[in-house]
Amino acid sequence: CLPALWNACWCEKKDREKAVEEANVGLETLENELKDKKFFGGESIGFVDIAANFIGFWVGVLEEVVGVELLTIDKFPILCKWRDEYVGCSGIKENLPSKEKLGAYFRTRVESASQSE
Repeated sequence: CLPALWNACWCEKKDREKAVEEANVGLETLENELKDKKFFGGESIGFVDIAANFIGFWVGVLEEVVGVELLTIDKFPILCKWRDEYVGCSGIKENLPSKEKLGAYFRTRVESASQSE
């Protein structure tokens, strides 16, 4: 799932539709795994939730920076609910980087990539 999401955020605009479709396949798999659970392992955060941190936090920042929609409540309501629960957990929230700083970093990467083209 991670390589497909990363590609959907960083690929050329002409290739974006196909890349988003590929990312959606991975997101659908995760959506189905959550079903009626709060977290991937049940009622508390576990290893898989931590491994999915990229989806829970970083993807939202990347979506804003590059202007792509991947994880929407219309397509993935269960995964979005998980994301909100995960990021809202005090132990997780306290250890995440600032969205503003992370966004600034990725904007710099986008600008740098567009200048080198």
